[in-house]
Amino acid sequence: MKILEVTTDSSAQFQFVLPIAEHLRARGHRVVMACSDDPGAYSRAYFDELRERGFEVVVIPMARTIAPWADIASIFRLYGFIRAEGFDLVRSQNAKAGMIGRLAARLAGVPVVLYTAHAFPFHAQLPKWRQNLYAFFERLGAQLCDLIIVDSDAVRDRGLAFGIAPPEKIRVVNMGVDPEKYNPQRLRDKRLEIRAELGLASTGRVIGTVARLVPDKGIEHLVDAMARIAPRFPDAQCLIVGEGPLRPALTAQAQSLGLGGRVVFTGQLPEAVRALAVMDLFVLPTYREGFGLVFAEAMSMEVPVIASRIPPVTEVVADGETGLLPELGNVEAFAAAIASLLEDEGRRRAMGRAGRERMIRCFSHRRMAEAHEQIYLECWEQHRI
Repeated sequence: MKILEVTTDSSAQFQFVLPIAEHLRARGHRVVMACSDDPGAYSRAYFDELRERGFEVVVIPMARTIAPWADIASIFRLYGFIRAEGFDLVRSQNAKAGMIGRLAARLAGVPVVLYTAHAFPFHAQLPKWRQNLYAFFERLGAQLCDLIIVDSDAVRDRGLAFGIAPPEKIRVVNMGVDPEKYNPQRLRDKRLEIRAELGLASTGRVIGTVARLVPDKGIEHLVDAMARIAPRFPDAQCLIVGEGPLRPALTAQAQSLGLGGRVVFTGQLPEAVRALAVMDLFVLPTYREGFGLVFAEAMSMEVPVIASRIPPVTEVVADGETGLLPELGNVEAFAAAIASLLEDEGRRRAMGRAGRERMIRCFSHRRMAEAHEQIYLECWEQHRI
């Protein structure tokens, strides 16, 4: 098959599409990628890496915000490219690229049109009228594709609750992790070096997280929990990897709680796996996730996870086996969970090993790529009947 993968930016191509594309290419399919060249929406390093790996990457400008005239221009530009190339299958991802990609593909007469929703935009934190408005557009978009692929049962269930599509039109394929890249043995001998480059002390346990610093992630609860356990564990440090609008407020919060240099903010890192390599616990009091890939990445690095007990986190982290899942927003429960694992090295190590075993069994790149190929072939065969 000749396949086009459409995303808003190249970082999404690199993270979500590349493992699937490499598998499909090895199986004899041709895969082309289309994404925006908006410098605010991607890292040039990702763009260059995709091309260095031998993939054709076509630039189709797509604004992340609603911009009717620009969106119409994007649709027709993508339509022209699809018509000229004659693709057998087009898959687009998430709200903006999803709508542009589906419209362009249908206008061009592509036989198979697929859509991946990592999370539907009508999440529960929005006002009800906005949830209903976004759901209306998602229902319209569902009419333009043959199948919707989602990352988790939780995303599927939310789509069904809002009547986006019938159950047979929504398929769950969990996201995947590269077990070789996220292998603790690969970086074990570099832990002291990594601690130094991240600004951590050479000794002491590390409670860490990797996340966008936005309200949805609940990082303020992690800082509060750190303040509660700090007197009991004087050598413990908190490592916060990521960037976002809440960074100044979180920095001020840490200072006001007297944590000083015990909370380290790194900003966004080119390879978060290096930070995971020095963590003893991964903690994220998140309010919502589409899947929670970062939990699977931490598990792959044999780091026990402490996260909010919400779907779909409960699909990724096995509570009591690969980590602990306190009640959403309960800082005392998070602090207690952190303290219990800091005190019990044997349990931490057992959870770490169980986490990697679970990731390889359920959330590997190979499993994800094979599941996508099966769906692509199934939809192609149905078209040919």
